[in-house]
Amino acid sequence: MTDPNDQSRLLARVLDALDWRALGDIYFHEAGESELRSRRDALVELGDQLAHHLLRRLPRAGRSLWVGAGLGELPVLLAEQARGRGVVATNLRQAECDLINAALRRAGAPAGLELLAADARSMATAAAFDHVGCISLFTDPETWPLLSDVTYGRIAPVQLDVERFAAERENARELARQLFEAITLPGWVTTSAEEAAWFLEPALALGVAYDADDELVETAVVGDPVGFLRFG
Repeated sequence: MTDPNDQSRLLARVLDALDWRALGDIYFHEAGESELRSRRDALVELGDQLAHHLLRRLPRAGRSLWVGAGLGELPVLLAEQARGRGVVATNLRQAECDLINAALRRAGAPAGLELLAADARSMATAAAFDHVGCISLFTDPETWPLLSDVTYGRIAPVQLDVERFAAERENARELARQLFEAITLPGWVTTSAEEAAWFLEPALALGVAYDADDELVETAVVGDPVGFLRFG
């Protein structure tokens, strides 16, 4: 198992190696670089908190599937790998994956840790996982504009395109179902409070028992509170 100090130094090297301007342009519409850099300390602190709380729950041996993983998940991905767990991290944005992977390589991160520009559904059917990480995925305004608007109360009911909303909802339901079915029981899901219902629905349909921890951790990039669901 890697020394925590070595892990912290590796994370610092990765962050130093990032192209903050290019990544900031992906994450924010205006003043992207300065906006992203202003979150660096919080990213480290809150990422370490999330990793600490998660690894208290997960077994030492096992495999995680992270869906929509990005800069905010880096501390957790590094911590899991240092623990000896398998990590598969996916993100549909090719440019974001390329930028983070380049920083990982420049920082000398261990081989095998990278963000895959792939649909998580293809990974979910290829292997079993005892943990799925899914933070602010179903509330992403680029992928699910109407789901995001409804979740955060940005749209009035009279303005809602019901057919488009129903299509987004069914697509999201199918994704959540496939991710849930990839989890070996007992297993865990790390997700934001707003997204928990997407995973509770397939669990209830299959009669799988679940427990939602009261403990929540804030995230640095989006700011949504994140918690832990145990299934089985």
